[in-house]
Amino acid sequence: MSDTTEPATGKPRVTANTLADGKVIGGARFLTTFLLANAGMYAIFQGMQQIVLPSQIAIIDPAGKVGAYGILASIGALAAAVGNPIFGALSDRTKSRFGRRAPWLLLSTIAALVLLAALGGMSSLFWLGAAYLLVMITMSAFQAVITAVMPDRVPESRRGLASSIASIALTIGVIYGLNVAPFFVDKPVVAYLLIGALLAVGTLSIVFLTKDPTARQEAPASAAERQSMRHFFSGLRDHDFAWAFWSRATIMIGYWTISTYQLYTLTDYIGADKLPGGNAAAAVALLGTINLAVSFVTSLASGPLSDKVRRRKIFVIVASAGVGLGALIPVFSPTWGGMLAYSVVVGFFFGVYMAVDQAIMTLVLPDPENTARDLGLLNVATTGPQIAGPFLAALVITVAGGYAPLFVFAAVAALLSAFFISPIRKVA
Repeated sequence: MSDTTEPATGKPRVTANTLADGKVIGGARFLTTFLLANAGMYAIFQGMQQIVLPSQIAIIDPAGKVGAYGILASIGALAAAVGNPIFGALSDRTKSRFGRRAPWLLLSTIAALVLLAALGGMSSLFWLGAAYLLVMITMSAFQAVITAVMPDRVPESRRGLASSIASIALTIGVIYGLNVAPFFVDKPVVAYLLIGALLAVGTLSIVFLTKDPTARQEAPASAAERQSMRHFFSGLRDHDFAWAFWSRATIMIGYWTISTYQLYTLTDYIGADKLPGGNAAAAVALLGTINLAVSFVTSLASGPLSDKVRRRKIFVIVASAGVGLGALIPVFSPTWGGMLAYSVVVGFFFGVYMAVDQAIMTLVLPDPENTARDLGLLNVATTGPQIAGPFLAALVITVAGGYAPLFVFAAVAALLSAFFISPIRKVA
């Protein structure tokens, strides 16, 4: 008798990676919908933060745009830091006919679309900040839940492939967001809704076209639900989990402090007159497209390769060094050509990193009953740098006196990631 059937009944064996009908979880249909859902999330994060939101701020307060953007970013970072583990924990405790994750994915998507439309209509910094805060709360819920879908449905032997899919989704989502936004930057409501359309498609696909193995499963025991705040953050006391958190946080700080400030970097550091057509928004879109296209290629190969060689850390070490060195290019070549070279080099190595990152994160989880909660904590290491990038950039630019120190700061942060990944024991 097959080891995929129950000895007593002959029926398909239900395991952590199979459904009751014997079908393997994490197949082609799931991976396709998983890609679309993640792409929609990244399209909102980066289309909003790199182009539409800074453009709105520049119109409202052109003289104070750098500081204003930094303040709003710090608000978003706080929302993400709080929202990710909380919503992850709530999804861990959810029991429904649709599974633990699907209701949260659907509700957060609907709320995000409504709030994005409201964000586009704001004409004062106060209300813009309020709407942005709410968008980030809903998107932190989506991020916490979609991240937990991988360990729910993908066996450990295929986590590298699934991590590559998530990395490819980043490429697709950001390219979509960065290329849609410039055409409608003067109509922010339209821009936000068109960016959000990809999230709607991805969410509807993964919710209604794939089965959730957690459907009707009992939530963890009530004793776990009464955990104290100290236990809520207990994952950060785990050796491997903590090192993985800081490894991700540092490389993300290095990457996003530059990426989220590219519009101002191009206008104030390179010079708008030196850009193709003198169009800064279009230049941001071009750099992002080049960066992510290169990243797409390296992501395709690196994740499955890490599955084959059964080694993950070496990919992070090489990628961190590459991102750090690439960040120094505009320091020595503050030109449009230097920015193009930066995008190619950093895109190459960031693709390698992203292809194995999520696989590593799912392999260091300390508590199987709190998967989404702990992944939500790890997501703070991703979302925090993305949203706080402008705040950190503004601080470095103001204190150190320019954009060249910003690239040096980013290089050092990225290089630290290689140091932090080395002590992890559970992952080779």
